Amino acid sequence: MNRFREHGIALGMALAFVGMGLVGIVGAWGAYLTDIRIERHGARAEGQLLAKRIAASADGDADHRVRYRFTPAEGPAIDRELGVGKRLWDSLHEGQVIEVRYSSASPKRNFPAGAGVTSLGLVVFVSVVAGLCAALGGLLFAGCVRRVRTKA
Repeated sequence: MNRFREHGIALGMALAFVGMGLVGIVGAWGAYLTDIRIERHGARAEGQLLAKRIAASADGDADHRVRYRFTPAEGPAIDRELGVGKRLWDSLHEGQVIEVRYSSASPKRNFPAGAGVTSLGLVVFVSVVAGLCAALGGLLFAGCVRRVRTKA
């Protein structure tokens, strides 16, 4: 056991990398599948578009944002601001009635119709990066274990 204590920091970092990678993969796919489920089978409510704005980011890109309010069947009104694609943003106007799709189990998980599903490309990218992080942690862990065994 003392041999493992010498490599405790490296082993802890290795396990942290594996854990972060797995959380990233599960989180990305979980969000994507939840959005798909809400899009296809979620509850629907009429909402009102309260405001539109463009937020400039530091890298020069524009983030098209909408603020809306709706009242789910299960509770009080919910206000939300969300980034949407430019095409949807251009088609909306303030005061307009919009369809909002939401999770009955968690109404705060919602989006205007046509704006909710996370990009599959983004999910794949996050999964690859998180998978590489987990693989790096696994290699580091295996290297530490090998070192401990060869010192014995």
